[in-house]
Amino acid sequence: MSLEQVAATVRDAALQKIGRNVVNFQKMEAMLKFILTFSNFAAPITQTGKHLTNQAKRVRSISMGVLVNQASKALQDERPPMPQDPKEIWVSHSFTFEDGNSDPRMWRKVMREVVRERNKLIHQMLASFNPSSIESCNVLCAVLDEQRDRIVPAYEHLQSIVKAIRESHKELAENADAIVEEILKRRSADGA
Repeated sequence: MSLEQVAATVRDAALQKIGRNVVNFQKMEAMLKFILTFSNFAAPITQTGKHLTNQAKRVRSISMGVLVNQASKALQDERPPMPQDPKEIWVSHSFTFEDGNSDPRMWRKVMREVVRERNKLIHQMLASFNPSSIESCNVLCAVLDEQRDRIVPAYEHLQSIVKAIRESHKELAENADAIVEEILKRRSADGA
């Protein structure tokens, strides 16, 4: 293999690893937005779709650092408040770190480190990168692999939160009729 071919191969590997890490950070940002949209909410059943749409719009353009802070708070909050005497059925959903195995402060610290890693990649690492230099490409590849290794646990944890929220929503959807029927039975038994 010629020196030019080696340089092209190493450059392509560096560019692929840049892309891989950027995509991972973007996916993590999307998962944070999902968590903020769907983790803790309470709304009248007729307004649930509108509420979730508004939540999604609200978080759409928030920076990753702000998303981490808001998600940390959302995952620590108690259940969203419900009206004392609702005029219609309300839907409430909350997802928190109440299991005792997760420390919200530690989670926030880990996620803030992810934000620092993201900012380092986007704002610093690439400034000195020389795609024509085999040595520069090799150094960047090693740094990007180390960075990926540092963020994978947080990535996987976010995935598990998103999966749990999706599963709870699926369960709710599958049992919605029975839940509404039970609520209506209770209301009629209470004379409401």
